[in-house]
Amino acid sequence: MQESKPLQGVTVIDFTRLLPGPLGTHLLSQLGAKVMKIESPKRLDYTRFYEPKLDDSSFMFHTMNHSKEILNIDYETEEGYKNVCGLIATADVLIEQFRPGAMASFNLDFDTVKKINPNIVYVSVTGYGQSGELQTKAGHDINYLATAGLLDLNRDEKGKPVIPGFQIADIAGGSYMLLSACTSGLLAQKLQNKPQYIDLSLLDATMPLNAIAHSMAEGGASYKQTPILSGMLVNYNVYECSDGKWMALGALEMKFWNVFCDMVEKPEWKRTSELELINGVFPKKELDVLFKTKTRDEWARLSATHDICLSPILQIEEVTMNTHLMERHVFNDSTIKNRTLKTYAAPFKTYS
Repeated sequence: MQESKPLQGVTVIDFTRLLPGPLGTHLLSQLGAKVMKIESPKRLDYTRFYEPKLDDSSFMFHTMNHSKEILNIDYETEEGYKNVCGLIATADVLIEQFRPGAMASFNLDFDTVKKINPNIVYVSVTGYGQSGELQTKAGHDINYLATAGLLDLNRDEKGKPVIPGFQIADIAGGSYMLLSACTSGLLAQKLQNKPQYIDLSLLDATMPLNAIAHSMAEGGASYKQTPILSGMLVNYNVYECSDGKWMALGALEMKFWNVFCDMVEKPEWKRTSELELINGVFPKKELDVLFKTKTRDEWARLSATHDICLSPILQIEEVTMNTHLMERHVFNDSTIKNRTLKTYAAPFKTYS
C-alpha cells in the first residue's frame, strides 16, 4: 500500500483566525487540500502578534499557517471583493470563524456565496452556534468548558475548578470537528449535488466530552462523587518517581492490573474486581512508595515488555523526540524563514 492524500484536489478558502479554525485548516492541508487563507489588512490573525516570534510573526502563527497560501485582501473594497469572489467561484470549501452576521456584513454569507459557487461547502465555526440566546456572545475555550460542565468535573482537592493546561473546546470541539464537518460536507455535496451549509458550534461539539458523567447523571449517579477515571482508582492513577518525574498507570481491567502485580513481584496485590482497587479500599500509599523506588525511565524500560498500560508522563519538550511519534511521522520537519520547525502532520494516515 502507498500512503495517499485523501483531500488532494480540494481547494479551501480559509477566513479563520486564532486557534480552532487555523489549526483545523492546517490539518486539512496536511490531508492534501489546497488552503488559501484570506487575511484582511483590517483584521489580521491575532496569533501573528503572540510571543515568541520568528521574524515578524509568532511561532504559533507559522506552525498553523505555513502550509497555506496566505492572501492579504481587503474584501470590503470593490476590487478586493471581486478578487475574493473569483477565488470562491473555483473553490470547494469556504470556512469562516466570525460571529453570526459578520459574513453577511461583508456580503459573503452562505446565501450570497452559493450563488457565486453552487457547489460550495460552507462551514461557519462559532463558539455558540448560529441560533440560541448565546449566539452572539463572545467566548473562549474556558467559557465553553464552563458551559459544557467540564470545568465542574475538573476540580482540585479544595473544590476549585482547574483550568486545563491545553485547549479542549478549541481543538477537540473546533479543529478536529472542522475536519469532520468539511469531509461530511464534501460527501453530502457529492451525493445531493447541491451546496451545503454547516453550523459548527464549539460548545455543541464539546458536549460529548462529558459522556461518562452525563450518562451517570441520567441514571441518577454523580461522577463527582465516584470519579472512576479521575483518581478514584489506584490502578488508574499517576505516580511520582524517584527523580521527580511521573508515570501514568492505566491498568483499568483486572488482566492488566494483575500483570502489573506480577511485574513488581506483588502477587498479594492481585484482585478480581476494580471495586477492590478504590483509593482507600486499596492502600494507595503502597503504590506511592513503590514508584519512588525507580526513576521514570527505569519504570518505562521495565514495563516495555509487559502488557500493563503504564506510560511515562512526557514533558512537553520531550514529545517531539519520542521514538514512536517519530516513527509514525506525527510531526513534519518544515523549513520556515530558513529555520527547521517541527509542525503537525496529518492526524491520520490513509493508504491506497
